Amino acid sequence: MIIPRSGARWLAVAALTALAACGGADRQQPEFADSPSVPLPGPPGAAPLDAAGGEPEELPGVTTTELVRRERHTWWQLVSELYAPCADQAVSIAQCVRESRPCAACVPAAQLLADKIRGGASGAEAQAAYGVRFGPNVKKIDLADSPSRGPEGAPVQIVVWSDFECPSCGRAVPILDEMVERHAPNVRLVHKVYPLRSHVHAEPAARAAIAAHAQGRYWQMERLLFENQRRLEERDLLGYAQRIGLDMARFRADMAGEAAARVIARDKAEADRAGLSGTPFIVVNGREFDLALFSLQGELDRWIKTELAILGASGGAAAARATEGGSEQARSAAPRAGAGGPDGRNSSGK
Repeated sequence: MIIPRSGARWLAVAALTALAACGGADRQQPEFADSPSVPLPGPPGAAPLDAAGGEPEELPGVTTTELVRRERHTWWQLVSELYAPCADQAVSIAQCVRESRPCAACVPAAQLLADKIRGGASGAEAQAAYGVRFGPNVKKIDLADSPSRGPEGAPVQIVVWSDFECPSCGRAVPILDEMVERHAPNVRLVHKVYPLRSHVHAEPAARAAIAAHAQGRYWQMERLLFENQRRLEERDLLGYAQRIGLDMARFRADMAGEAAARVIARDKAEADRAGLSGTPFIVVNGREFDLALFSLQGELDRWIKTELAILGASGGAAAARATEGGSEQARSAAPRAGAGGPDGRNSSGK
C-alpha cells in the first residue's frame, strides 16, 4: 500500500527552517528527497480501510485534547483508514488501539498522526510521516568498521552520513551526541562520510577523519573538523592531527592511501542505495529520519523514546544483530517488547 508524497512540502519548509540539508552529490541546492511514493503498513496492494462514520472517538493512551474540531476529524479519518503498523494486525490503527491488539506501535502511531495534525500538517502530510516512520521501508545498513559510540548491541542504532564542510552537519552533530548521552546505554551512534562534490575541502577532511580512525582518534578529529569548518586546508588538517597526538608519518600515508578512498566510495555507495538526497543523512533503526518530515530538534528525542518503548528497551533488551561484515539495524518493523539480542559490548572507534 503506497501513497503519493508530493504533499510533504509544508513540512519540508518547516524542517529546513530549523536544519537545512546540504545538497546531495548531484544537487547544488537543498532537496526534499521526493520519491514517487511512501510505502504504508498493511497488506500488499490493499486499499485504504473504510473510514468510521460519526464523531471522532477518544483512543486510550492517545492525547488529542489540543486538536480543534477540524483537526480531530482529519486525525480520526487517518487512524480509521490506515492499517496498523504491525504486519500481523490487518486492522485500522484505531481498532488496534481500541481493542488493545498485541502491537506496541499502535498507540505511538496514533499519537504521531495527532501530533503532526496539531503541528499544522495536512492529512496527506501526516500520512506521509506515518509511512516513513512505521512503513515497511526498512534499510539494511552494513556498519562494518565505521566509527561508532555506544554499545554494539544497543536497541537504537543511529547511522549518520556527514560532509565535514556542510554547515547543517555541523549543527546536527551536537544534537546527535546529546541523544547518545541522554539515552545511554540504549543508543549507538555510527558515523559514515559523504563528501559532496560542491565542497572542495570535504574529501580531504573525510580522508583525515578516516586516517585518524585508523589510529583510534576518530572522534577527536571529527570534533576539530566540525569546529573548524572554514579551516580545512591541508596545513589545517595536519595541525589537527598533531594536536590529537597522531603518528604523523602514518597519518600522511593513511590520508593519501587507497584504503581511505575505498571507505569513502563504500560509504557513498551505501548512502546512495539507501536514498540519500543531502547531508546530514540520518537512519534510525533502518528508517530514514527524513528532515523533510521531521525536526531533528525535538522529534529525534521522541523517535528514540518511541523505539525504546516499542522494543522494551527499558528492561535492557537489545535489538541489534550481527550480520556479514558488521551489524544490522534494529528493526522497529517488529514492534514487540522483550526481544532478546546480543550483549552490550563497547563498539570500536572510541
